[in-house]
Amino acid sequence: MVFGVAGVPTNYKGKFENMFPWLKAMGLNGFEIQCTYGFKISEDRREIINKFNGEFQFSMHAPYYINLGSLNTAVVGRSKANMKEGIELAKSLNVNRIIFHPGGGHENTEQGRRKAIDQLVDAINEITSEIDMGNVRLYPEIGGKTANLGSLDEIIEICSRCKFCYPCIDIAHLHAREIGSITSKEILKEKLMKIKNEIPEKFKYIHFHAYTINYGDKGEIKHLKHGESMPDGSVGMPNLDDFVAVLKEMQIDPWVISEALDTQELGAKYMHDLYVK
Repeated sequence: MVFGVAGVPTNYKGKFENMFPWLKAMGLNGFEIQCTYGFKISEDRREIINKFNGEFQFSMHAPYYINLGSLNTAVVGRSKANMKEGIELAKSLNVNRIIFHPGGGHENTEQGRRKAIDQLVDAINEITSEIDMGNVRLYPEIGGKTANLGSLDEIIEICSRCKFCYPCIDIAHLHAREIGSITSKEILKEKLMKIKNEIPEKFKYIHFHAYTINYGDKGEIKHLKHGESMPDGSVGMPNLDDFVAVLKEMQIDPWVISEALDTQELGAKYMHDLYVK
């Protein structure tokens, strides 16, 4: 099992190397390297990541500007080159999970989304046929806003049509883009069972982002801090207790990354301790 954080926690003050024992003392063993502004990691940090690889499980989040679903061919071309760069970086660090956003820029109509998904699938299959993937897997992530690519059905389709794609299920993004859909443990379990039934060979390598989120009629507004209430005073959703209970009930060997605003280590520790208990 892997429970960890996305990037260096705001509450951590110290050297990068000393962060890993700090996280380990909380029972955490996962770290998602944030390459959100480019696949660039200093030599010093590469050495530290290599030092802790094995003791910690590392994944990598691709830059936000990668947009394989864009209808702008120049953007797709640059994104393909960027993704190849990321795959080579991941291989050099023995990191086998790259999470990426499917993208936007399409017409938000059934026809427009259909065209964008087909283009994204073609782009990924071209990338993975032109480069040695090693042990690297690509993880399209649920999109937080309704206009973005990355609905549950779209993630399942991408993974079914791309040999090297596996699902990154951000339960907060899913809750937000479906305007507050995950209101019970049963609903969340139903959504995960849909993935398991439709792409069973990919399900065992599923990747989760889990935290609570504020949303509106267009989906995601912002991530909430761990334990923070919604603006109306209601409890933050989706419910993390329900999430952990579903992991147990479905006998999922979890890889869970907390993206709670400025408190990702608290969210990760909460879910880890509940899972162990």
